[in-house]
Amino acid sequence: MVFTEQSQPSSSQPGAASDSGATEYPTVEDVVTAFVAVMGRIGQHFFQRSAEFDLSPQQAKAFHELRHPLSMGELAERLLCDASNVTGIVDRLEARGLVERQPDPDDRRVRRLVLTAEGRELWMVHHDRVFDGVPCVDNLTDDERATLCHLLARMASAPAADADADADSDA
Repeated sequence: MVFTEQSQPSSSQPGAASDSGATEYPTVEDVVTAFVAVMGRIGQHFFQRSAEFDLSPQQAKAFHELRHPLSMGELAERLLCDASNVTGIVDRLEARGLVERQPDPDDRRVRRLVLTAEGRELWMVHHDRVFDGVPCVDNLTDDERATLCHLLARMASAPAADADADADSDA
């Protein structure tokens, strides 16, 4: 079930009493379904705005992460992909003059990905454009955004399900 204002579970407010008098709350499935729908809308907005800068979705995600220098491995972790996939993405950003590979001062085997002057300039313009008029967020009040940020931070810091399983198998 997609949990929207138009299709809330049997009552007008989550946690409200149903016709039977029992309190009904959204299920985990309702929460995840709504969350995925919001992520989809925000992702679509991000990719449409990034296309204005001739950035593919993969390039846009990588470019956005490079606010600070990262190694190829660190970028791959942030993009949730294999480091071999990052090479082509970085090659295209480098060919546009937005990124350069520099030796890591602490480990000469590692190359850091650093925005060029042109890349930093475009990063700021891209950042401002991407975060302007974000659907699902712009219409929230300050208090709603604060509550949402608190809940999202709490969700993000929760242990991963596979970490729980690993901990159980080690016991």
